[in-house]
Amino acid sequence: MFRLLAGMILLPCLVFSGCGIDNEKGILMAAGSYGDLAVVMSDQALRPLADRFMTGMNTEKVFVIKPETLFKPDYFDPSHWELAKGYKNALFLVRIGDGGKVEKAARKLMSSNAWDRLKAGGGGVVKVADPWSTYQQIVVVASRDRNSLGSILKKNTEVIRDLFEDSNRDRILRRNRYDGLNTAMMDAYWDRYGIFMEIPAEYEQNQLEPKGYQGLELMRNAPSRGISLSWSKVDDPAALLDDRKSLIALRVDLGEKLHDEEIMPSSFRWSPAEIGGVACLKLEGAWTSNRFTGGGAFWCYFIPDSHRQRMVVLDLLVFAPGLDKMGYFRRMDAVAGTFSFQRPRP
Repeated sequence: MFRLLAGMILLPCLVFSGCGIDNEKGILMAAGSYGDLAVVMSDQALRPLADRFMTGMNTEKVFVIKPETLFKPDYFDPSHWELAKGYKNALFLVRIGDGGKVEKAARKLMSSNAWDRLKAGGGGVVKVADPWSTYQQIVVVASRDRNSLGSILKKNTEVIRDLFEDSNRDRILRRNRYDGLNTAMMDAYWDRYGIFMEIPAEYEQNQLEPKGYQGLELMRNAPSRGISLSWSKVDDPAALLDDRKSLIALRVDLGEKLHDEEIMPSSFRWSPAEIGGVACLKLEGAWTSNRFTGGGAFWCYFIPDSHRQRMVVLDLLVFAPGLDKMGYFRRMDAVAGTFSFQRPRP
């Protein structure tokens, strides 16, 4: 089904589509990483435009000292467009009316009504979910000529990035639920601590309140990834967000008690965030172990719980020497995004 996205100002329209797959059992699942992106062009002459767009859209994250982009793009001309069917993410750049293979392929992804609306408006941005396999996301950007196509891309750079990243998060969670969640552990944490989080079955509880410390650690291996939580009583949790020195002290304490690690202040990067409908702060940085020679990156959320007068620290870290980190953090961050002080109703 297609609809205009209410409240969004786009040039000229944003349309949504889904293939209607409700039962994922027995359905072909798209392979590859959620960071892989196929960029499909109506003709090779669009490559400079595609490169300029990706420079702005494909932002970097720094993991300790190594920068990584959000996406790893591969570019395909009309003669090889079908290779995009094997990607979890694909961006189609279409010149309406050229009659080529890419335009015809894009046309088949949507209803006649949606395509007619796209043409009548002079072009736009279309989101298509699960077109050929489950866990796929296609974004079609179409216009009648190269200049207007470039204008649509430029004006909607952040929107298109968010379409992919929001869909990545949703698809990761879909897959986690399909593969199974550790509902027993989720129920226990809710009953004991009043916290909810969708915990994939592949994570195991590694620590629970060691030596009386109010915290816990979930782990999975190959490579080592950890999701840790701690909570501390404070008089005014929301106000504590303005005291970064105290927040850092909480993260230092978590690192010492759960990981036997130190964190590196020179690596810190702060940003506002929201978890479970609660405004919070995110800290990205680097850690180094006191147990072995090595370290890595961490992402940490400071989430105020005004109802229980506590500050919750939700920490994500990876130890994967020589491997790219973005994919692992993307998956863990999707799990972290399910954290809440309220339990969803069935």
